[in-house]
Amino acid sequence: MRNLLIAIAMGCALTLPVVASETSVAPAASAAAAMSQGEVRKIDVANQKITLRHGPLVNLGMPPMTMVFGVQEPGLLDGLKVGDKVQFVVEQKGSQFVVTELQSAQ
Repeated sequence: MRNLLIAIAMGCALTLPVVASETSVAPAASAAAAMSQGEVRKIDVANQKITLRHGPLVNLGMPPMTMVFGVQEPGLLDGLKVGDKVQFVVEQKGSQFVVTELQSAQ
């Protein structure tokens, strides 16, 4: 019985570093997966809003559609024009969906 407990303890001690290293990689992978693809349909600089036709928003569990988003920083809209392909990150803040990262995909 004592040998069995020692074997279990040794097995746990040897697998703990592997489990720890796998979990430390997960946040970086999920951050990359949060980037979504879209196309600019309308830009409203005065109200800090952008209309995007987008693919699935995996981080929000949302299917593809066209919708209006607020932008976290007005500078995110600089240099964009209707028809541009973009990569972006959207976060839900209260009842609003806000673009927190936006870059040209071209």
